[in-house]
Amino acid sequence: MSRAGKFIPGGGGGKAKRTGPIRAPDPTAPPPTDPSAPPSKKPFVKGSLIKPVAKGLRLPIVIMSAVVCCLLVSVAWYTLAYLPAQRQIAYFKQQIADQQAAALKAQQDAEKAHQAELLRQQTERGILTVDSIPSGATVTMGDSRGTTPVKFTNIIPGTFTLVIQTDGYEEYKQDVTVTAEKPTDLGTITLVQKTGNLALTSPQSNVRYTLTGPGDYSHEGQVPDKLDKLPVGSYLITAVQGDWKLSPLPIIIRDHDNVQKDIKFPYAKVSIISIPPGATVREGRIVLGQTPLTLPQVHPRDFHVTVDLPPYTLQHFDLHVPDFGNVSKQVTLQQDKDFIAACGMPMVWIPEGGYWVAKYEFRQGDFEKIAGYNPSFFRGSNRPVETISWESAQAFIDKLNKYESKEGKLPSGFHYSLPKESQWDQFNADANMDTAATSRITPLISTQDAGYSEPNKYGIYDTIGNVWEWCLDEYDDKGDHTLRGGTWLSLPENFPGPGTRQGGPPKYADKFIGFRVVLVPN
Repeated sequence: MSRAGKFIPGGGGGKAKRTGPIRAPDPTAPPPTDPSAPPSKKPFVKGSLIKPVAKGLRLPIVIMSAVVCCLLVSVAWYTLAYLPAQRQIAYFKQQIADQQAAALKAQQDAEKAHQAELLRQQTERGILTVDSIPSGATVTMGDSRGTTPVKFTNIIPGTFTLVIQTDGYEEYKQDVTVTAEKPTDLGTITLVQKTGNLALTSPQSNVRYTLTGPGDYSHEGQVPDKLDKLPVGSYLITAVQGDWKLSPLPIIIRDHDNVQKDIKFPYAKVSIISIPPGATVREGRIVLGQTPLTLPQVHPRDFHVTVDLPPYTLQHFDLHVPDFGNVSKQVTLQQDKDFIAACGMPMVWIPEGGYWVAKYEFRQGDFEKIAGYNPSFFRGSNRPVETISWESAQAFIDKLNKYESKEGKLPSGFHYSLPKESQWDQFNADANMDTAATSRITPLISTQDAGYSEPNKYGIYDTIGNVWEWCLDEYDDKGDHTLRGGTWLSLPENFPGPGTRQGGPPKYADKFIGFRVVLVPN
């Protein structure tokens, strides 16, 4: 077919205007565009990859495309995310398993080591010895306990805390390693003593003290005083001033204490007045002084006081003197039938017997005034006459009656005599053997001044002790005469009580024998 006869698509239906030579279409050129066609539709061009799809296949193609995309995304997620995560999880699981296996092995190894240690401990033992200054301290080490010096055996080897304790000392601690190879000897450990300080003061002077405390501690000194580093514990302090000893005072010293103790004797003041004045005031056989009497510092206690001023009747009374007290007492003395003989001897009326008795054993000064001589071995004007026989005493009494009669001091119808035993028993009354001039309690080496003893209820002195007293009665059928009262040398074995009697020949005399007179009715 000729080229001129070929139909050209897109050509005009009318007469065409020729503008140039007619050429064959370029196979590579795009097809001409129909201006009247819709813009979305493209003419099929031969050789193009995009081909028009039939309307009925479009939806399945879309679905298929979506499925393919999902598959691609799933493959990508599985490959890029899931598989790495699974590998990571597997890795961590393996790590945990490895760790658990290692822990289990470590636990098994530890158990084996523990069992091995127990086996070793069951078979191996150590020894430890220790002592302390002071000894007797309690030692604790683990489950072991003892008292120093101590030796612990059968100790399981290991390291322990050793503790040593005893009262009054610091606790001692030390870490000790005990092995089975050789004994452990800690030697002697000197414990550190707990201490405190004590200061002693007193408002009074000349105060001495004795301090006793833990163990055998004892110290004497004079107040004021200061004692440093006293071992802790309980103490007793006994204070003394002259013959006054206070009851022991308790003191407790604690660690690092500074204790201040004021020792004060609880003195009291006593004033005694008598009407008339000049009476002798006694407590027991102790002469306190003469009235008016003021005692500025006396020991608080209960006093049994006598006030004696011959020829007045002796007064007895009790006086309670409290600590730091101020006690006053006034006594009005009364005279009954008592009088003082011309020789100077006070004579006391015994109302139950109706006679007088000499207040004292006959004194050497009174004796010499009448007899003109003194036979006594132990000399002293106020001491009793001794070394006198019964006959000599009778001879003296004859002179005494004449002397007293001449001086007008002999009561009418009465005469002086040696006492009968019954009279002696009567006027001896409640004489106190413990305050008498004997050697029953305190040994004596001679006679004592008349009035040494505590007066009895009649105000008579020394019926017990000092010298035996001749009586008028015969002691036996041999002509001996009775002696009563004991002597300065009497002991419990030879003078058991006031009823003790002795006898002697009329001419016998020694330094243990004297006499007392009575004034009895004719």
